[in-house]
Amino acid sequence: MKIKMPKKYLKIWQKAKPILEKGKEGDTVHCRQTAELVLNYIGENKKGDPDVLVPVAMMHDIGHAAILPQHIKYVTGPEKFPGGKLVHMLAGAKIADDILKSVKYPPARRKEVVEIISMHDFDQLKDPNFAKAYDTLNKKLFHDLDSLDRFSKKRFESIMKLYRCGPQEAIGLLLKETKFFLPEIEAKAKEMLKNLKL
Repeated sequence: MKIKMPKKYLKIWQKAKPILEKGKEGDTVHCRQTAELVLNYIGENKKGDPDVLVPVAMMHDIGHAAILPQHIKYVTGPEKFPGGKLVHMLAGAKIADDILKSVKYPPARRKEVVEIISMHDFDQLKDPNFAKAYDTLNKKLFHDLDSLDRFSKKRFESIMKLYRCGPQEAIGLLLKETKFFLPEIEAKAKEMLKNLKL
């Protein structure tokens, strides 16, 4: 569902979008859609802080812009290194902090936004203790809503293309790679998977 972005976040988006466009293909659309998922979820469930989660959603993958195009394969996809995701998280945290300072975002919220961006894909680092990093509701919510986007038709098709696999193998990859904290979001992912027209 398309959601109109509240005006108070537009300055952030205007600064983030050109940087996202220099990053990995599809990041701009993914970040925009994740922000819409966040707004929709918070509107329905009244959980989480939109003034933290919306900026996180808009900028969480902005660190890909700091990675040379020929090195993106080490961060995402079948050739990614076990610790490769850390690069875009830490680079993204710095870029997001600079953007938020430039729009004079409230310091406490800026700090939390930057913290979540710096660790949002921690589960992908293969650390058996990864769940400890998701120690707040906002961190858990963002992790799950970011993961939920993988179950959309467009992202599912991009997974098949990236991994050069068929639908059943892609479903296996998704289920193996995706762990949810919140049962209602996991249920939504399963529903989306059932509704994919394969």
